[in-house]
Amino acid sequence: MAAVAFSVIAGPAAAGAVAPAAGAVAPAGEWSVVRDDRRDSYDAVTVTPGGGVWVAGTRRPGRGSAGAESLLLKGGRSTFKRVTGPGFRVKRLASASDTRVWAFGASRYARWDGKRWQVKRWLHGRVDRAYSIGANLWVIENSNTFPTAGKAGWKARSTLRRLSGSAWRKVPTPIVVKGLDGRWAAGSARGKAALARWSGTAWHRFPLPAIPSAHPGQISELTDIAVDGETGRMMAVGWAAWPCGGAKFCGETLLLAGYPASWNFEVRGELGIQPRAQAEPDGRGGAWIVYNAKGGGSGYLHIRTDTVESGTFPAPPNRNASVRGLAVQLESGGAIWAVGAAPSGRNGLIWANLP
Repeated sequence: MAAVAFSVIAGPAAAGAVAPAAGAVAPAGEWSVVRDDRRDSYDAVTVTPGGGVWVAGTRRPGRGSAGAESLLLKGGRSTFKRVTGPGFRVKRLASASDTRVWAFGASRYARWDGKRWQVKRWLHGRVDRAYSIGANLWVIENSNTFPTAGKAGWKARSTLRRLSGSAWRKVPTPIVVKGLDGRWAAGSARGKAALARWSGTAWHRFPLPAIPSAHPGQISELTDIAVDGETGRMMAVGWAAWPCGGAKFCGETLLLAGYPASWNFEVRGELGIQPRAQAEPDGRGGAWIVYNAKGGGSGYLHIRTDTVESGTFPAPPNRNASVRGLAVQLESGGAIWAVGAAPSGRNGLIWANLP
């Protein structure tokens, strides 16, 4: 296995950075807040190949109104406008073009055809991730995450479905899938981090080098994967955990980078266990990894060819917001978007990192 030495340097949005004014565009390669609305909370984002950025969430009701109302925004760069939604609260988004955008809720899902929403009932489990990849529309449902305090006997769980005609078919997988990109799936098998590859008709497990283990009872998982479309380089994020006293589990973050014939694992002990870390390609041979930062908010690792840069997402003074969704527009050279909200569920933020 070829080894690559990763070094860590302070990123441009290091901890303590002051967020640019909402609507301001940061220098190329830096994260900036492009929308900050105290009425909103954002859950999901997708970017179409044409550059349309769709954001779903909720808005705090006005006086005399009960309950939060569903919200759908569309925009790009620094301008977002409210648009007509499918009539239900959208939890996940996916898109293949400006006229093929999918929205998923608790009991319904819908497709935007460029003029109107076509709404159908959703008869399956909770949709945790949604992907439009080539001609396929995939969802990962009912996936679980390793609890912060650990749990004896914990087992990874998820279901993968694909839209076939007008029916959602459950697809057998040799691993428990937690993330997809291209023809690759990241997850685990029998308590160990694993990858699988889609042949066009079925998923097949792909061999990985063994993760070094010096801890009895260690388990591991990959939570997401990013594939560079030009070079085929793959970058995945995950975790390893082991019992370290009573019901407590200790652990570390795993990074996987390389090609099918040459992998490298990198361990980040300072980040601990990150059961919800997300990954997206940056359009330049690397990837962005987003995770929950210590003390609140979200941090990132930017995996480049020979380095890993770290930092935290900017936020207004005395505010904290965590990223809930991440999407990239590779056609524009890697423009990437993130959406989220404060732990209270209010104070919605949209971030952009534009080339």
